[in-house]
Amino acid sequence: MESNQLECQRCGNCCVSGGPALHSEDRRLVLEGHLPLAQLITIRKGELAYNPLSDTIQPVKRELVKISGVGREWNCYYFDPEQRGCTIYDMRPQACKALRCWDTEEVEALIETDTLERLDLLADDDPLRPLIVEHEQLFPCPDMLQLQQDGPGNRAAELEQRANDEIGYRTQAVQRFDLSLGEELFYFGRPLFHLFVSIGAEVMEVEGRLLITWKKASRSTT
Repeated sequence: MESNQLECQRCGNCCVSGGPALHSEDRRLVLEGHLPLAQLITIRKGELAYNPLSDTIQPVKRELVKISGVGREWNCYYFDPEQRGCTIYDMRPQACKALRCWDTEEVEALIETDTLERLDLLADDDPLRPLIVEHEQLFPCPDMLQLQQDGPGNRAAELEQRANDEIGYRTQAVQRFDLSLGEELFYFGRPLFHLFVSIGAEVMEVEGRLLITWKKASRSTT
């Protein structure tokens, strides 16, 4: 049945699906302090995410910076569940302004278009810029679809070592620059082992080292 809705009903459904990706128009909101870095999270190129256009989980084609989520449901950080409203409505990002749940054409046109990346939001002399670049070079996001579908194959030990090295790298940066967890997730995105857990790997820490078990790999062994 066709909906006759023409305005927001404040149901909050769009806000409980996670925070929006930021676009070029939103850069000033970050630079002016309306959207602190600690409330943003980076989705690195290649990570798996839901694409509403294809209605599938697929690798993102380019780096995204999004407003982070909170709680088990990963609600947008700025969503007030009691009031069913946005706490920064007058300073909300472009995607939120474009979103009309009864007519999604405008917001769908924004998906992975004219989006911001981390370096767009940092000054040229920011001491963390070179660390971001180096982190991407040393620990790029692996082929997550292949890992999800086929397991790591003969790369299990390599990926486990990379996950441990990556944790060591970001830990040094966190300690050196006294970063909060929110700031860490903006500057470096989610740790590699978190990405592995999201596709079914099991991770445990033993004597300060991460041990990763891949379900597909374990089923293929005899």
